[in-house]
Amino acid sequence: MRKLVRKGRFVTAATVGAAVAYFADPDNGRSRRVRAKDQLGAMMRRRRREAEQLSRHTANVAAGEAAQARGAGEPKPVDDVDVVHAVKQALSELGVPTSDLTVDVVEGTAALRGQVPSEEDKTKVEQAVGRVPGVQRVESWLHLPGQPAPNKASALQAS
Repeated sequence: MRKLVRKGRFVTAATVGAAVAYFADPDNGRSRRVRAKDQLGAMMRRRRREAEQLSRHTANVAAGEAAQARGAGEPKPVDDVDVVHAVKQALSELGVPTSDLTVDVVEGTAALRGQVPSEEDKTKVEQAVGRVPGVQRVESWLHLPGQPAPNKASALQAS
């Protein structure tokens, strides 16, 4: 163990001695010291700039996440016509045939009428419409093929 410690000290002393000889050289020592100082200063400036960039990036990401949490970036429909357009856009992204659907929006209440292929599709449509900004309530008059429309059931029974 002592031999290892002695070897370590020797290597350290030799390294320090070589560095002193390199920088204290009478012919090139001054230019080497100046160059080393300039390179060290440049490295410190680069590290400081990278740290500032990382700090700004982190602050901007946090600000963006806070803005998203407050609802920024989501469309905020101004009137019922805008809400209808937003609902139709949401329905077009579902992958459910919606050509037989009619959408009406009055004061935040979306009324859905028409025929959908399955109960699962009916649920998908109702949930998608409920998530649209500007829709506070969904009235579903959707029905499956071969079934009467829910809003026509009482009229059919009366006749």
